[in-house]
Amino acid sequence: MEKKYQIFISSTFIDLIEERQAAIKATLEIDHMPAGMELFPPTDDTAWQLIKDVIDASDYYLLIIGGRYGSRDAEGVSFTEKEYDYAVSKKKPVIPLLHGNPDGLPRDKTETDNDAWNKLEKFRKKVEKAHTRVYWSSADELKSKVIVGLTSAFKRHPGIGWVRADNVPENATLKEVLSLKETISRLENELEEKNTSPPTGSEELASGDDEFEIEVSMRVGDENKITPNDDKYTGTFTLAWDDIFASVAPALIHEVKQSDLKTRLGNFIENRALEYFSEEETLKSRYIHSVRIINLMEELDTCLIQLRALGLIRENKSKKRSLRDTSTYWELSPFGDSRMVQLRAIRKSR
Repeated sequence: MEKKYQIFISSTFIDLIEERQAAIKATLEIDHMPAGMELFPPTDDTAWQLIKDVIDASDYYLLIIGGRYGSRDAEGVSFTEKEYDYAVSKKKPVIPLLHGNPDGLPRDKTETDNDAWNKLEKFRKKVEKAHTRVYWSSADELKSKVIVGLTSAFKRHPGIGWVRADNVPENATLKEVLSLKETISRLENELEEKNTSPPTGSEELASGDDEFEIEVSMRVGDENKITPNDDKYTGTFTLAWDDIFASVAPALIHEVKQSDLKTRLGNFIENRALEYFSEEETLKSRYIHSVRIINLMEELDTCLIQLRALGLIRENKSKKRSLRDTSTYWELSPFGDSRMVQLRAIRKSR
């Protein structure tokens, strides 16, 4: 559906009649609707409320500042500045266009009262500080700046806009749209639930606290240093699948190359083996070093296959890579991400 945006054009009136006409023409030429309250002086609360209502109904706020501060309310604030402050408070996208040289304007288009001139300068500085500075020097230049400013604002801050009544879907169409939205929402929830749950059949696989037995070799000496006479020693120990997964999960938040993932797994297993055998009664007082996994590649492949079968990790095939990059990359699955948080996040102490 084609949208039309309502543009509230705010400025003083008497000194900017030609410029306001240029802004209105520019808005109409790009098929949108200008709105402004210059013909309804806000002399009382009712008129000011009407102005606020029109700003509320507008999608964008176009501010033109020339050489006059304009008529003021009882507190000495110009109604143009009041309109600006209200539009900002309502988070309306503002397109400010300031005259580049207000000092050079004819006398009938500038403030002759010092107080009004000072207020105008403060107002200009407030606007310049809050927005990108855009200046104009003639009505023709202003017109082109209006078109450029509005077009840019439409792209950066798409508004709600208006549509013709005959373009609005009929009740039957709306019901179909609502039904489709409900179906999409339900399917999205089902997909999310499926993605954050273990895959079907994984309940038959070793997981969680179930243990994986690993055989390692090491050298053991009687001095706190490596010597050629250190004994060769082999042994087995076990690791829980949750511990294996938790050791590499943070690296998989962003993808990781398979070779790097295997290196992380190997380092973790060997470090855990060192801790385990250092507590064995017969080895407690001895120096253990050079811990290695026996059947290294087979054991690491088993770990990767198991983590994949449990739905914790998945191969990342979506990212485009160079033809030279033939590596396999792994990342957390949605279920793996959820499981990582359960295992690694710090809980409150009670």
